[in-house]
Amino acid sequence: MYNFVKIFSYNLIQQQNINETTKIATNVVENTTELVIIGTTIIVLLLAITLIFLFLFIQKKKQKHLLDKKESKQKYAKELALSQNEIREKALENISWEIHDNVGQLLSVSKLQLNRLETKVSKENKAALHEVTTLVSKSLQDLRALSKSLNPVSIQKTGLIAALQLDVDRYNRLNFIKANLKVINEPFRLPKEKETILFRIVQEFIHNSVKHSKASELHVTLSFQDNDIEIIVKDNGIGFEIENESTKRGIGLLNMKGRAELIKAEFKLTSKSNKGTTGYIKCSKDKIEL
Repeated sequence: MYNFVKIFSYNLIQQQNINETTKIATNVVENTTELVIIGTTIIVLLLAITLIFLFLFIQKKKQKHLLDKKESKQKYAKELALSQNEIREKALENISWEIHDNVGQLLSVSKLQLNRLETKVSKENKAALHEVTTLVSKSLQDLRALSKSLNPVSIQKTGLIAALQLDVDRYNRLNFIKANLKVINEPFRLPKEKETILFRIVQEFIHNSVKHSKASELHVTLSFQDNDIEIIVKDNGIGFEIENESTKRGIGLLNMKGRAELIKAEFKLTSKSNKGTTGYIKCSKDKIEL
């Protein structure tokens, strides 16, 4: 009996040990499984985050590349436009010198010859000869004014106001249109490239007014602000419909818009049939930056 109890107790203890071992093993397996799940989840999350950051980095890189490409194209287009403008200005400078040196000299010589003839002709012909001499003198004066308005060096030397006044005076002298120039506030000089381009825009507007608008009056106003200049050019001509497609594609309008873009100036043209045309330009006095 004693042996039976002893054996039974031993088996019971063994069974308890086995149960404890099994329980421990189960806990270890469960803990290991939880750790594997947590570790796998962390790895998956890290991989997902890495992929997201990699995707965002690639997208940002791609966008930067596209932006750099766009900026390069814009810079190239602006440099090309500036180069073309410089070529045009150089051509106008050459034409100006040709007018001044060749045609101007010929008219000067003609005027001298006419002055000499006045002392030799009869009284009957002197009045007619004097009239011709006056006409040649006026032609020479207008030709010199035209030469100066074409020459960018002259514009840069005299400044925007003086160059515009010279052009206004020339049109008044030729009786093409009654023009005037008004300056508001204390004037200041702008970078020479800007002054030349602003002058060309106003010159184009005046030319179009004289040629197409049938205007009798034209007003040019220069308003100097703290860091900007505002230019308003207005005529009382027949006007036109600004939204007309043929008007939008007109060389004169495209030239004015293109020149304004070169110097980052604001440009607006407003017009209505039989109500005249107004051009508005606003430009900062800062240097041109590519």
